[in-house]
Amino acid sequence: MKAPLIIAASLMFSCAALEGAQREFEDIVQAISDQLHARPLHIPFFGLVNFATWVAHPAGVKHLDFAVFENFKLNDHTASDIAEAIGSSDGGWRPFVRERGHGETVLVYMAQQQNDCKLLVAAIESGELTIVELKLNPEAIRVWLREPEKSTVTRRGPLD
Repeated sequence: MKAPLIIAASLMFSCAALEGAQREFEDIVQAISDQLHARPLHIPFFGLVNFATWVAHPAGVKHLDFAVFENFKLNDHTASDIAEAIGSSDGGWRPFVRERGHGETVLVYMAQQQNDCKLLVAAIESGELTIVELKLNPEAIRVWLREPEKSTVTRRGPLD
């Protein structure tokens, strides 16, 4: 009788933890939506991608969140407004890389969450913003960085 209760309690706790991580990403997306006066696109069946990621952990990825904004007006402060929205969130995000050039800006942030590493990438390009958040297994990332060709599946084609 105790085993089903323990399993149910642990599932409820893990769901609450996932909800907190999901809520944090949604808060960032909402703050950016308010600043850009735009809404992210709806991506059908994205929950299936997250389920597959949760099951398979490709290249150490444990969870994936994704938001795409299109058709908004860029200004000189767009990248700094997005950086401010990310930095002011409760995720403990720290700037890792910022690259600007040829009408594009890429912002990369990292944060630690318990034993995992989180990576947030925001790519801004001519009226389009893509935000990706990944929860990563640090050991799998180390393996991938040491020997990327052994950690990924490649297909040789006529262009290789």
